This record gives sequence, structure tokens and C-alpha cells, in this order.
Amino acid sequence: MPIGRVKFFNEAFWGMIVCEDGRDIFFLGREVLDGEELKRNQWVSFFESAHKGEPCAVNVIPIDCPPEYLCHGVVSWFDADKKFGFILYDDKNGARCRTFFHASDVLLTEDGLEQLPAKGCMVRFHIGQKSSRDQAVNVEVTNWPEPEQTIEEMFLAAEELPVNFPEAKPTVEPQSVLGPETKNIPLIEIIRQRMKK
Repeated sequence: MPIGRVKFFNEAFWGMIVCEDGRDIFFLGREVLDGEELKRNQWVSFFESAHKGEPCAVNVIPIDCPPEYLCHGVVSWFDADKKFGFILYDDKNGARCRTFFHASDVLLTEDGLEQLPAKGCMVRFHIGQKSSRDQAVNVEVTNWPEPEQTIEEMFLAAEELPVNFPEAKPTVEPQSVLGPETKNIPLIEIIRQRMKK
């Protein structure tokens, strides 16, 4: 049974599938198995038939991405404000590649919540197309990076450094210039005597 990726689908009318051999094949909306929802870049299996003399797909059924097309990589950069980033991965030939992805192509959690990946996330995805460009689609986060230490954690984990206090200087007791021995001496004379010492 042939398989391919949905290139375009208008639920009420028709769609296109990119086959494994690179051909585009047409299908009618009524050929999608009842109750199944198709999205762009969704993998499908189908039978090939003809419609008005042209090849077409019938009995179109969504399937999981075949293992041979599944890629594994790491998010090398992600902008949370603009909601796009890049993934580094090895292709089938072992060559290091980089591909674009958008947050809208990241799969929701099991609870149906959106999860924005971060730099260092391990991901699983396959290569699809948007705006006639290859990019990562159906991106699933498989592992989150270890969180970086906060300033407080770094402070608590740091070695305690020795603290050296300067030696205390001896304190000098203040001396009063006024006393019984200076009782009858003018202040200016007391200052002169002190300056001579």
C-alpha cells in the first residue's frame, strides 16, 4: 500500500499527497476514512486509482510517520517571542543538518497544552513542507535540558572564602588638657607646650 504526506487538504472538497517517489497525487475529500482528521504534512496510506483519467488516491487513512522518515535532533536556537527556531540533526547519510521549525508545528502535550521548546531540547520530527520550503514538522519534545542554576543556587553552592580582617590598631586614650596642673595656665600656653612634645 503506498504512503505519502498530505501537501494540501480542503476538508470539504479535495487534497494533494506527496508520494514517496516524489509525485503529487490528487484525492477527493470523500476518500478520507470517516471520522479521521487530516492536516498538512500528515502521513497517510492510500490506494491508487483513477479519476477522470488521472491518477488519484482512494481510501486515505492517516498513519504515524514511518520510522525511516523520523528524525531526531536538538533545538539549537529558539525565539519564544517570534515562535520559531532551528533544529540540528543528522540526515540518513550521517551529514549534520540544520532545519527551521515554527512553534505551530510543535505537537501539543497529552493534556492538549502548547509547549514551547527551549535551546537544548531533544526532539523527534519529520521533514515536511510549508510555503514550498522543507522544514521540521510534527515536532515532539522528547527530553528537556537540565535547568541552569539560578544566582541563589550558584551562591549557595560556592566555596566559602576566608575572610581576613586587618589587625586592630591600639586605641589611644584621649587625654584632657584641662586638669589641676593646668588650671592657671592660659590655653594658648598649653597648646604651645603640647606642640613642643
